[in-house]
Amino acid sequence: MTWYHELGIKYPLFQGGMAWASNAELVAAVSNNGALGIIGSGGRTANELRRMIRKTKTLTSQPFGVNLMLLDKNIKQLLEVICEEKISVVTTGAGSPKEIIDTIIANNIKLFPVVPNKEIALKMLNLPISGIIVEGNEAGGHVGSQNLASLLKEIAPICPLPLIAAGGIYDHHTASLANILGANGVQVGTAFLLAKECQISPIYQELICKGEENGTSLISDKNGHLTRLLNISSEYPLNKSLKAAVEKGDLINGAFMAGSSSAYLEKIEPVENIIQRIMKK
Repeated sequence: MTWYHELGIKYPLFQGGMAWASNAELVAAVSNNGALGIIGSGGRTANELRRMIRKTKTLTSQPFGVNLMLLDKNIKQLLEVICEEKISVVTTGAGSPKEIIDTIIANNIKLFPVVPNKEIALKMLNLPISGIIVEGNEAGGHVGSQNLASLLKEIAPICPLPLIAAGGIYDHHTASLANILGANGVQVGTAFLLAKECQISPIYQELICKGEENGTSLISDKNGHLTRLLNISSEYPLNKSLKAAVEKGDLINGAFMAGSSSAYLEKIEPVENIIQRIMKK
Protein backbone atom coordinates (compact mmCIF):
# COMPACT_ATOMS: atom_id res chain seq x y z
CA MET A 1 0.00 0.00 0.00
CA THR A 2 1.35 3.42 -0.93
CA TRP A 3 1.90 6.12 1.67
CA TYR A 4 -1.08 8.16 0.50
CA HIS A 5 -3.41 5.17 0.35
CA GLU A 6 -2.51 4.65 4.01
CA LEU A 7 -3.94 8.12 4.62
CA GLY A 8 -7.16 7.05 2.94
CA ILE A 9 -6.77 9.26 -0.14
CA LYS A 10 -6.73 8.31 -3.83
CA TYR A 11 -4.08 10.74 -5.06
CA PRO A 12 -0.74 11.97 -3.62
CA LEU A 13 -2.10 15.50 -3.46
CA PHE A 14 -2.60 17.81 -0.47
CA GLN A 15 -4.55 21.05 -0.59
CA GLY A 16 -2.51 23.77 1.09
CA GLY A 17 -3.85 24.71 4.53
CA MET A 18 -4.43 28.33 3.60
CA ALA A 19 -5.37 30.51 6.58
CA TRP A 20 -8.81 32.15 6.19
CA ALA A 21 -9.21 30.75 2.66
CA SER A 22 -9.75 27.04 3.34
CA ASN A 23 -13.50 27.04 3.99
CA ALA A 24 -15.35 23.81 4.77
CA GLU A 25 -16.86 23.54 1.28
CA LEU A 26 -13.42 23.71 -0.36
CA VAL A 27 -11.84 21.24 2.05
CA ALA A 28 -14.69 18.75 1.64
CA ALA A 29 -14.67 19.04 -2.15
CA VAL A 30 -10.94 18.32 -2.27
CA SER A 31 -11.36 15.25 -0.06
CA ASN A 32 -14.44 14.07 -1.97
CA ASN A 33 -12.38 14.11 -5.17
CA GLY A 34 -9.58 11.90 -3.90
CA ALA A 35 -7.04 14.35 -2.48
CA LEU A 36 -6.53 15.59 1.09
CA GLY A 37 -8.44 18.73 2.00
CA ILE A 38 -6.81 20.73 4.78
CA ILE A 39 -8.36 23.33 7.09
CA GLY A 40 -6.12 26.29 7.83
CA SER A 41 -6.38 27.05 11.55
CA GLY A 42 -4.12 30.12 11.53
CA GLY A 43 -5.81 33.04 13.27
CA ARG A 44 -8.77 30.92 14.39
CA THR A 45 -10.03 30.34 17.90
CA ALA A 46 -10.45 26.80 19.17
CA ASN A 47 -14.23 27.11 18.91
CA GLU A 48 -13.99 28.41 15.33
CA LEU A 49 -11.79 25.47 14.39
CA ARG A 50 -14.20 23.01 15.98
CA ARG A 51 -17.11 24.49 14.03
CA MET A 52 -15.13 24.28 10.79
CA ILE A 53 -14.20 20.66 11.42
CA ARG A 54 -17.76 19.67 12.26
CA LYS A 55 -19.16 21.49 9.22
CA THR A 56 -16.61 19.75 6.98
CA LYS A 57 -17.65 16.40 8.43
CA THR A 58 -21.23 17.07 7.30
CA LEU A 59 -19.95 17.55 3.73
CA THR A 60 -17.55 14.61 3.41
CA SER A 61 -16.97 11.17 4.86
CA GLN A 62 -13.41 11.17 3.51
CA PRO A 63 -10.26 12.02 5.49
CA PHE A 64 -9.17 15.64 5.80
CA GLY A 65 -6.49 17.40 7.79
CA VAL A 66 -5.72 20.59 9.70
CA ASN A 67 -2.77 22.93 9.32
CA LEU A 68 -1.29 24.41 12.50
CA MET A 69 0.75 27.62 12.54
CA LEU A 70 2.97 26.87 15.50
CA LEU A 71 3.52 30.52 16.40
CA ASP A 72 -0.18 30.91 17.25
CA LYS A 73 -0.53 31.53 20.99
CA ASN A 74 -3.51 29.17 21.29
CA ILE A 75 -1.76 26.21 19.67
CA LYS A 76 -2.48 23.88 22.61
CA GLN A 77 -6.20 24.65 22.50
CA LEU A 78 -6.27 24.12 18.73
CA LEU A 79 -4.47 20.79 19.11
CA GLU A 80 -6.92 19.74 21.81
CA VAL A 81 -9.78 20.28 19.36
CA ILE A 82 -7.94 18.31 16.67
CA CYS A 83 -7.51 15.38 19.05
CA GLU A 84 -11.09 15.48 20.30
CA GLU A 85 -12.43 15.60 16.74
CA LYS A 86 -10.12 12.72 15.74
CA ILE A 87 -8.39 14.44 12.84
CA SER A 88 -5.94 11.97 11.30
CA VAL A 89 -3.46 14.28 9.52
CA VAL A 90 -1.82 17.52 10.65
CA THR A 91 0.55 19.76 8.72
CA THR A 92 2.59 22.39 10.53
CA GLY A 93 4.40 25.60 9.70
CA ALA A 94 6.05 28.62 11.37
CA GLY A 95 8.00 26.71 13.97
CA SER A 96 9.00 23.30 15.26
CA PRO A 97 6.36 20.75 16.28
CA LYS A 98 8.73 19.32 18.91
CA GLU A 99 6.66 20.58 21.84
CA ILE A 100 3.44 18.99 20.58
CA ILE A 101 4.90 15.78 19.16
CA ASP A 102 3.99 13.62 22.17
CA THR A 103 0.32 14.61 21.88
CA ILE A 104 0.41 14.02 18.11
CA ILE A 105 1.79 10.50 18.53
CA ALA A 106 -0.48 9.63 21.45
CA ASN A 107 -3.51 10.41 19.28
CA ASN A 108 -2.27 8.48 16.22
CA ILE A 109 -2.08 11.64 14.12
CA LYS A 110 0.17 11.60 11.06
CA LEU A 111 2.37 14.68 11.04
CA PHE A 112 3.73 16.43 7.94
CA PRO A 113 5.78 19.55 8.79
CA VAL A 114 6.36 22.17 6.11
CA VAL A 115 10.07 23.01 5.71
CA PRO A 116 11.82 25.81 3.78
CA ASN A 117 15.38 24.47 3.81
CA LYS A 118 17.61 21.44 4.34
CA GLU A 119 18.67 22.46 7.86
CA ILE A 120 15.11 22.39 9.16
CA ALA A 121 14.35 19.21 7.20
CA LEU A 122 17.18 17.43 9.02
CA LYS A 123 15.77 18.54 12.38
CA MET A 124 12.30 17.31 11.43
CA LEU A 125 13.70 13.91 10.40
CA ASN A 126 14.84 13.43 14.00
CA LEU A 127 11.18 13.53 15.08
CA PRO A 128 8.59 10.74 14.63
CA ILE A 129 6.93 12.37 11.64
CA SER A 130 5.12 10.72 8.69
CA GLY A 131 6.57 12.83 5.90
CA ILE A 132 7.90 16.25 4.94
CA ILE A 133 6.39 19.02 2.84
CA VAL A 134 9.16 20.92 1.08
CA GLU A 135 7.97 24.42 0.17
CA GLY A 136 9.81 26.53 -2.40
CA ASN A 137 9.58 30.29 -2.56
CA GLU A 138 7.30 30.03 -5.59
CA ALA A 139 4.49 29.45 -3.09
CA GLY A 140 2.19 32.23 -1.94
CA GLY A 141 2.39 33.66 1.56
CA HIS A 142 5.27 33.27 3.98
CA VAL A 143 8.15 31.38 2.37
CA GLY A 144 11.87 30.71 2.60
CA SER A 145 14.64 31.93 0.32
CA GLN A 146 15.09 28.84 -1.91
CA ASN A 147 13.13 27.73 -4.95
CA LEU A 148 11.49 24.31 -5.05
CA ALA A 149 13.91 22.67 -7.49
CA SER A 150 16.98 23.49 -5.40
CA LEU A 151 15.24 22.28 -2.23
CA LEU A 152 14.24 18.96 -3.76
CA LYS A 153 17.76 18.37 -5.06
CA GLU A 154 19.13 18.90 -1.54
CA ILE A 155 16.47 17.12 0.51
CA ALA A 156 15.27 14.20 -1.66
CA PRO A 157 18.56 12.24 -1.33
CA ILE A 158 18.47 12.39 2.48
CA CYS A 159 14.75 11.89 3.11
CA PRO A 160 13.57 8.30 3.73
CA LEU A 161 9.96 9.43 4.25
CA PRO A 162 7.29 10.60 1.80
CA LEU A 163 8.43 13.93 0.38
CA ILE A 164 5.72 16.35 -0.75
CA ALA A 165 6.59 19.28 -3.00
CA ALA A 166 4.89 22.68 -2.68
CA GLY A 167 5.34 25.95 -4.54
CA GLY A 168 4.43 26.78 -8.12
CA ILE A 169 2.51 23.55 -8.80
CA TYR A 170 -0.76 23.94 -10.69
CA ASP A 171 -0.92 21.27 -13.42
CA HIS A 172 0.34 17.82 -14.43
CA HIS A 173 3.54 19.20 -15.95
CA THR A 174 4.65 21.02 -12.79
CA ALA A 175 3.64 18.06 -10.61
CA SER A 176 5.58 15.66 -12.85
CA LEU A 177 8.67 17.86 -12.69
CA ALA A 178 8.55 17.74 -8.89
CA ASN A 179 8.27 13.97 -9.11
CA ILE A 180 11.33 13.77 -11.36
CA LEU A 181 13.26 15.77 -8.76
CA GLY A 182 12.37 13.28 -6.03
CA ALA A 183 8.96 14.26 -4.68
CA ASN A 184 6.44 11.54 -3.82
CA GLY A 185 3.48 13.90 -3.91
CA VAL A 186 2.50 17.56 -4.19
CA GLN A 187 0.76 20.22 -2.17
CA VAL A 188 -1.21 22.86 -4.06
CA GLY A 189 -2.50 26.16 -2.73
CA THR A 190 -2.98 28.99 -5.21
CA ALA A 191 -4.78 26.88 -7.81
CA PHE A 192 -7.42 25.99 -5.23
CA LEU A 193 -8.05 29.69 -4.54
CA LEU A 194 -9.74 29.68 -7.95
CA ALA A 195 -11.95 26.70 -7.09
CA LYS A 196 -15.67 27.24 -7.47
CA GLU A 197 -16.03 25.90 -3.93
CA CYS A 198 -13.52 28.36 -2.46
CA GLN A 199 -15.32 31.24 -0.76
CA ILE A 200 -12.68 33.96 -0.87
CA SER A 201 -13.68 37.39 -2.14
CA PRO A 202 -14.50 37.51 -5.88
CA ILE A 203 -12.10 40.46 -6.05
CA TYR A 204 -9.27 38.22 -4.82
CA GLN A 205 -10.13 35.56 -7.41
CA GLU A 206 -10.32 38.14 -10.19
CA LEU A 207 -6.88 39.48 -9.31
CA ILE A 208 -5.42 35.97 -9.62
CA CYS A 209 -7.21 35.36 -12.93
CA LYS A 210 -5.72 38.58 -14.30
CA GLY A 211 -2.24 37.70 -13.06
CA GLU A 212 0.59 37.92 -15.56
CA GLU A 213 4.18 36.70 -15.80
CA ASN A 214 6.09 38.15 -12.83
CA GLY A 215 2.75 39.18 -11.32
CA THR A 216 3.91 38.36 -7.79
CA SER A 217 6.80 39.62 -5.68
CA LEU A 218 8.76 38.43 -2.68
CA ILE A 219 8.57 41.12 0.00
CA SER A 220 10.98 41.10 2.93
CA ASP A 221 10.19 42.43 6.40
CA LYS A 222 12.75 44.03 8.71
CA ASN A 223 13.82 40.59 9.97
CA GLY A 224 14.39 39.25 6.47
CA HIS A 225 11.29 37.04 6.43
CA LEU A 226 9.81 36.71 2.95
CA THR A 227 6.20 36.83 1.79
CA ARG A 228 4.98 36.29 -1.79
CA LEU A 229 2.14 38.65 -2.76
CA LEU A 230 0.28 39.70 -5.86
CA ASN A 231 1.55 42.93 -7.38
CA ILE A 232 -1.50 45.16 -6.89
CA SER A 233 0.21 48.33 -5.71
CA SER A 234 3.63 49.90 -5.48
CA GLU A 235 3.67 49.69 -1.70
CA TYR A 236 3.50 46.70 0.63
CA PRO A 237 2.94 47.83 4.24
CA LEU A 238 3.90 45.03 6.58
CA ASN A 239 0.69 45.31 8.59
CA LYS A 240 -1.65 44.41 5.73
CA SER A 241 -4.21 41.73 6.52
CA LEU A 242 -4.72 38.42 4.72
CA LYS A 243 -8.14 38.18 6.37
CA ALA A 244 -9.14 41.53 4.84
CA ALA A 245 -8.11 40.28 1.41
CA VAL A 246 -9.93 36.94 1.76
CA GLU A 247 -13.17 38.16 3.29
CA LYS A 248 -13.59 41.64 1.79
CA GLY A 249 -11.21 41.87 -1.15
CA ASP A 250 -9.94 45.03 0.54
CA LEU A 251 -7.50 46.59 -1.93
CA ILE A 252 -6.22 49.08 0.65
CA ASN A 253 -5.69 46.92 3.72
CA GLY A 254 -5.57 43.41 2.25
CA ALA A 255 -2.51 41.22 1.81
CA PHE A 256 -3.25 39.30 -1.40
CA MET A 257 -1.01 36.28 -1.04
CA ALA A 258 -0.57 34.07 -4.11
CA GLY A 259 2.08 31.88 -5.66
CA SER A 260 3.95 32.37 -8.92
CA SER A 261 1.52 29.92 -10.54
CA SER A 262 -1.06 32.72 -10.57
CA ALA A 263 0.49 33.79 -13.88
CA TYR A 264 -0.94 30.63 -15.49
CA LEU A 265 -4.34 30.44 -13.80
CA GLU A 266 -7.09 32.14 -15.75
CA LYS A 267 -10.49 30.88 -14.64
CA ILE A 268 -12.65 29.71 -11.77
CA GLU A 269 -13.47 26.01 -12.03
CA PRO A 270 -14.68 23.13 -9.85
CA VAL A 271 -12.25 21.38 -7.51
CA GLU A 272 -12.75 18.21 -9.52
CA ASN A 273 -11.31 19.86 -12.66
CA ILE A 274 -8.30 21.22 -10.77
CA ILE A 275 -7.43 17.84 -9.29
CA GLN A 276 -7.87 16.04 -12.62
CA ARG A 277 -5.61 18.60 -14.33
CA ILE A 278 -2.87 18.02 -11.79
CA MET A 279 -3.20 14.26 -11.58
CA LYS A 280 -4.13 13.95 -15.28
CA LYS A 281 -6.57 11.10 -14.62
